[in-house]
Amino acid sequence: MKKIAKLYSNITNIGVTDKLSKLESKRVRLLNIFISNWFLIELVLITEDTLKKGISSFPVLVHTGSIIGLLATLFLQYKRKFMVARILFFSLILYSNFMFCNFAERGGYIEYFYIVVPVFLLLFTNNKYLLYSVFIISYLLFVIPIHVFPIYPEGTFGSPILILIQFIIFFFLVQYFKNANIKSEETLESQRKQLEELNEFQSQFFINVSHEIRTPLTLIKGEIDGLDAFKNTPYETESLVIKNRLNKQVNKIKTIVDDVLDLAKMKDANFKIYPTPFLINNLINKLYTSFEPLCSQKGISFTIKKVNEECWVLSDTVFLERALNNIIVNAIKYTPKNGNISITLYENNEQVFIAVKDSGIGIAKKDIDLIYDRFYQAKNDINKAGGSGVGLAFSKEIIELHQGKLTVESKLDKGSTFIVMLPKASKINTKENLEETTVQNTYEESFTHKKVISSEVTKPYTILIVDDNFEMRAYLKSILNNYTCFEAENGKEALDILSKEKIDFIVTDYMMPVMNGLTLIENIKEKKINVPILMLTARTDSKSKLKVLRLGIDDYLNKPFEKEELLIRIQNALNNSINRTTFIEENTIEKKELSQSNLWIKKVQKFINEQCSNPNMTQEDIAQHFNTSRSSLNRKIKAATGLTPNQLITEIKLQKARSIVEQNPSVLLKTLALEVGYLHSTHFSKIYKQRFGVLPLNKSAIKKGAN
Repeated sequence: MKKIAKLYSNITNIGVTDKLSKLESKRVRLLNIFISNWFLIELVLITEDTLKKGISSFPVLVHTGSIIGLLATLFLQYKRKFMVARILFFSLILYSNFMFCNFAERGGYIEYFYIVVPVFLLLFTNNKYLLYSVFIISYLLFVIPIHVFPIYPEGTFGSPILILIQFIIFFFLVQYFKNANIKSEETLESQRKQLEELNEFQSQFFINVSHEIRTPLTLIKGEIDGLDAFKNTPYETESLVIKNRLNKQVNKIKTIVDDVLDLAKMKDANFKIYPTPFLINNLINKLYTSFEPLCSQKGISFTIKKVNEECWVLSDTVFLERALNNIIVNAIKYTPKNGNISITLYENNEQVFIAVKDSGIGIAKKDIDLIYDRFYQAKNDINKAGGSGVGLAFSKEIIELHQGKLTVESKLDKGSTFIVMLPKASKINTKENLEETTVQNTYEESFTHKKVISSEVTKPYTILIVDDNFEMRAYLKSILNNYTCFEAENGKEALDILSKEKIDFIVTDYMMPVMNGLTLIENIKEKKINVPILMLTARTDSKSKLKVLRLGIDDYLNKPFEKEELLIRIQNALNNSINRTTFIEENTIEKKELSQSNLWIKKVQKFINEQCSNPNMTQEDIAQHFNTSRSSLNRKIKAATGLTPNQLITEIKLQKARSIVEQNPSVLLKTLALEVGYLHSTHFSKIYKQRFGVLPLNKSAIKKGAN
């Protein structure tokens, strides 16, 4: 059955391409459906007539002519000769009807079918000449034969005028409804476009708000880090407590921003989660530990009940935790003092259930179906005090992406129960993951006490800081105090400075007035200004990152960021740029050769990226693939990137690993290492830290993987 359905689908879509309009695609498919169905009917009729009247009978010949015509029509559809195909198809209808009315099946009142033909043509064209031509031909084929051939008694169909009136009434009545339907479709299409524009505006608004929030968050984090100055002083303990409290609040704000942005990203077809088997009991324990102090502070009894010892689910733990967080936060928000909240975990057949029950204010019936709508908030005294209306919408969409379901049972003043249903998964062995965690934490501790980059810069390199926010520029200057810094408020000012000053490195924001970071980079590349660039961005969507990476920037860093991470990124990019410049000068490489190397290197990078998971890939493999010598390979790569072939392999592997982590923060360390061709995750973690200034996975992600 599946094969037949697939075959029918393929026939239906013959001639359909993305270039066709929605209406034209619909017409092409409709004609294919009529052709295929008529073809099947003809096969049945030709078989029946052959058995009854013989293979050489007149009806069989007429059916054969129709079949040949239908195949020709389908071929024209395949060749995208759509108008010719339609003319041939309706000619076949008239031919078939004429032959059966007057010769093969005389006296069967088939003539009435002529009235339908021009009406039928209305579905396929708005061409008035064709419509009225078929109308006249159909009318004449109806009227003339009944007066020429003595098939029916005189007056059977009425006078020619009466027949014409029937044609006109039927044709123009259907045409009226067709035009009304077209107007309705145009209105709906207009409304759809308006909704798309509104959604686009909404998404852009989210991105802009994210930028506005992440920039001050970065500055706040910088001020918080300033509390480290109190180390080894009488205020060390107190400053550490303050730092932890402030970081906690910063992370809360960042989570809210992330939720809003993720809601915007979920419209994107490329948005994905990465579910893996996970012991949900551990997450429930973690949630209890996280929220129990807050419940105690508010005077709420918080309990958990696990009916089953172990419940395994398929989940992307980072997103699932955030979804459950939102549900529990809601329960705490709407539960008064001396109330109670409970989490019950149980499984049934192929499903795992998490029920969050509270004794709060409940939800009115009229609001039940609306609470999952983005930004909707029920009208009550608590919501008047604040809230975004994002949490439950985010939770529902995430749970549905897990192939699960979120339902609610609630009564006003009695409380609510939110039930999360998730697909059950098979148990996995976690011993290997625990070993990874131990090794990874050892590396994390070793790097915590080791300064990765020297605070001394051997040469006063010049760095151009491009950002429209004065405080952000001041903060970046304080971090980069060992460099000579120039400032620009936007891309236009930056280009002016680049035309006058020798700049060794550019740190630019993405979103700025007058000229944004993306346009600035395009101008720099167009003017062939050879300077490494690092982009600071609050935009976490993959499209924005791909745009700037395709332009050939050296690196990007999301806000808020760590000081050490920024310094390491800049130092690495500077080193590569210096090596490249030195190599070009020492080997007197001409611009033409350099241009050829830059074009060639893209092919090399693509090849390495495709072979990333191969742990045994070497520069010999690249040289062999591109049919070049090792010395020539080294020369071209060094001229284009400042890296040796082996360093380029490492760089591309690490960049791919970074991309995987950004798309799936809950990926297991060993899985990540193997994905980019490293058999030993400890070595992989070490070089990743050296390159990007952070570990590939943070502690919480590692522990989740271990669990």
